[in-house]
Amino acid sequence: MLDRIEGAISVIAGVLLMCLALLTLGDVIGRNIFHQPLAGTTELTELGLVGITFLLYPQIALRRHHIVIDLFDGVAPQWLKAVQNVLAGVLGALFFAALSWRMVVQGGRVSSYGDITTYLHIPLGPAYYFMAVLSALTAIAFILTIFIAPRDAKREGHAPSLGIE
Repeated sequence: MLDRIEGAISVIAGVLLMCLALLTLGDVIGRNIFHQPLAGTTELTELGLVGITFLLYPQIALRRHHIVIDLFDGVAPQWLKAVQNVLAGVLGALFFAALSWRMVVQGGRVSSYGDITTYLHIPLGPAYYFMAVLSALTAIAFILTIFIAPRDAKREGHAPSLGIE
């Protein structure tokens, strides 16, 4: 079930990325050939990047594909790797929980002010709530990484940090 959800999210993010590429292409063609850029391209690009980024955060956390510094992984004992895994999970969860909370607060402010994008008049509140929900899911994903092996450990040869599956 989780594989299907991940697959669907990856497809949605891929479609968004393709739409952004086509939008940029259309804007460049309009700007350079017809001397008329597409109105709202910047706004749609910003919102599309928000969508792609926050859609993929939970998957990145579950698979442990976030940025890491592995200077001592080759020489560190297994117990230290387990401690490092727990610490990374807790810190990641705290960060994304705080981010989610702040996005809810900011989403409430933006919604109450009726903030919209400049050219296309797209309400900004839903974007903040979207980021809040996906940040909360990412926090949950980081908590799960404390207790489970990486989602792709068997497929890509990664060793589980705690050996719990």
